[in-house]
Amino acid sequence: MTKDTELLSSLFRELETELGTTDIAIVALKALLKSVKSLDFDTVQEFCDQFKNLHEVVTNTEPKFGILNLYFSKLNKLLSEYLIKNSVTRNRSRRVIIKHIKEMIKEVNLWEKAILKHAESLDVEGKTILIHDHSHTVYNVLAHYKYLGKNFRVIIAEQDFEKTHINIERMHKCQIPFQVVPAYMLSHVHNKVDMVFFGALTLKDTMNFVMGPGSHGLISEFNTENIPSYMFINTAKFSLWKSTKKAEIFIH
Repeated sequence: MTKDTELLSSLFRELETELGTTDIAIVALKALLKSVKSLDFDTVQEFCDQFKNLHEVVTNTEPKFGILNLYFSKLNKLLSEYLIKNSVTRNRSRRVIIKHIKEMIKEVNLWEKAILKHAESLDVEGKTILIHDHSHTVYNVLAHYKYLGKNFRVIIAEQDFEKTHINIERMHKCQIPFQVVPAYMLSHVHNKVDMVFFGALTLKDTMNFVMGPGSHGLISEFNTENIPSYMFINTAKFSLWKSTKKAEIFIH
């Protein structure tokens, strides 16, 4: 891993905790848009070479972010297969790139709206929903239900202080009634839970979701009790490429 990739990996991991995967994509695309508008390059080939280096860094972070890989790979393909092959002028190239980045930002927002629309098919009226991770998508779904005037309550499965506090703040902000239950005491509330909501970073080629620590255990626990679990994720986040190496584990 290069130094640039290592630094970007660290930055993305921190942002993912605060913003969520989808918002990382929007932030990255907006930053790219601003850069393209102000970047001075002599030839289209020079710009393509610089973007190719950026593409290499963005698509090899640890962990890899499927949604970023999708959009940066699309742009890389646009540059190599359209701009260079067709000898598009420098100014025309800039306009084409800016147009595509704006369309991508719009598409990411449409993905989120599609999830909210799909979530409306679930009957949550009078139900109790358990949440565990700090998924921004799950939060947006719950906020959408509240906006629609649905009556429901939330049980927050307590985990580390920071993530639990984030979930508490979100419920307060939307005025959603909730209670917090320590994870080791969830067996005492099985009879109160109607459904469990989860979000995920990605879906791997092994058909396994990359989720927060403990989420898989909760899914198994509530599956045993025949309580349904729902995953909210858009296909742009999928990372269905074959893994080239195993995660590195540091031991002291």
